[in-house]
Formats: sequence, structure tokens, C-alpha cells
Amino acid sequence: MNTTVAPRKHTSLWLIACMILAAAITRVLPHPPNFTPLGAMALFAGATYRDRRLALLVPLAALLLSDYLIGQVMGTGFGFYSSQIFVYAAFVMITLLGRVLTNHRRSPLRIVGMSLAVSTLFFVVTNLGVWIASGMYPRTVAGFSQCFVQAIPFFGNTVAGDLVYVTVLFGGLAFVESLTTETENVTSVNEEA
Repeated sequence: MNTTVAPRKHTSLWLIACMILAAAITRVLPHPPNFTPLGAMALFAGATYRDRRLALLVPLAALLLSDYLIGQVMGTGFGFYSSQIFVYAAFVMITLLGRVLTNHRRSPLRIVGMSLAVSTLFFVVTNLGVWIASGMYPRTVAGFSQCFVQAIPFFGNTVAGDLVYVTVLFGGLAFVESLTTETENVTSVNEEA
């Protein structure tokens, strides 16, 4: 009987729950606008989780929990907002984009490139949602342009946040993998001796 499977699965579920909670809390705590780990987490989940449903669940659960918490803190109830479907759709797309990293070698340059793509995707999809659903801008070419121009300052924070958190997540994974490889190498050398 293999007794190591259950503890690992139990540990993984706790780790996933902690990731969701930590990401949600970072959106509630004071931070520069759009400087959150959610884009990086969605990319990381898509790239590293074998189960696609779980890969989608992690960032969406963090987003849903944080929307709820923000709604409670702000006194707006659950935390629904007009462009919400576009935000959630952007995170689904980001997670699916992370699957590309699953099929290729995860080099630092590729990860940084994907991080920039994630930031851009989020910027375009969510601002399109604001323009369409919020009523803040007229549905004209001028309104479309104004919406995107007004969002440019937030884009810098999105890029910075995604780069920082992608570095933490993928760098942490690479570090843990290097420790695992070292342990396996030491174990195999000891077994040969």
C-alpha cells in the first residue's frame, strides 16, 4: 500500500488553498492599483497544474473571494461590478495562455515574454469591458480611445506586478525543483555506493 500519496495530495490542497487566500488578501490590503499577483498566478497555474480544471479554479477562486472581500470592505455587498465578466474572462484566457508554457521549455526569457503578454491581454480585455459595460465612456471611437488612454497609468502597475509575482512564483518553483534534483542525485549516488 502506498501511503505517500494521501499526505502529498493533502499538502497540495493546503498549498493551493493558501495561494488562493494569499492572492485574495493582496487585493484587499493597500497596494498600488493593479499591482497584484492574480495575473501571475493564473499564468503559473496554467503552466504548472496538470489538471486544467484546477488551473482555472485557482485564479478564479482567488478573484471571486477577493471581489467578495472588497465588496464587504467597501460596503457594496458581494462585490459585483459592470465589467466583471470581462475580468473573469481575461483570467480564463491568461490561464489558458499559461498552457503554452507547459508545452515548451520554461526559460526565464519565455516566462518574462509571457508575463508581458498577460499584462497586455488583461489591459485590452478589461478596458474593452469597461468601455462596453460601465457607461463611463460613450460608445464611440472617441470614447473607446478615452477609455484606453485613461487606463495607461494602471498598465504600468499591471506589468510591474505581473513581472514581480511571475519571478516569485516561477523562481520559487525553479528553486524547489533544483533542491529536489539535488536530493535525487544524492540519493542515487548513495544507493550506488
